[in-house]
Amino acid sequence: MNFSIDFEAENGLCVYRISGKLAPDELLSVFAMARIQPGWSDDYDFLTILDHVSLSDIRADSVTRMMDTMRENDDARPSHKRRAAIVCNDPFSKATLTYWELASRNRLTTEERVFQHETQARAWLAAARTMSNAAN
Repeated sequence: MNFSIDFEAENGLCVYRISGKLAPDELLSVFAMARIQPGWSDDYDFLTILDHVSLSDIRADSVTRMMDTMRENDDARPSHKRRAAIVCNDPFSKATLTYWELASRNRLTTEERVFQHETQARAWLAAARTMSNAAN
């Protein structure tokens, strides 16, 4: 698995770019690594871009375990409900990502959505931040 972590403070985002073969524990390590990087903020929303990654080997019980681990390790309580957008260009991963989106509603502190294109994901994330800023 190859990855990069970037912070876009001007957009309020932590951006993960991930490619290659994915294992749930490796993915959790990447997410944890971001939290200890200089520039991290508990107020960031998340944009995860999966490039040519197949999720077909990840079973539903692994997805559930990942969500439980993420919830247990998320002690941040930001003033706004954080959002996480996932972009994936592998059509065979759609079922796993749909399951992730639906199952995360009761397990994670973030609102999760899956997108086919990065521009769609960024628009959804920006709209929420704009509404949140207008309310304050």
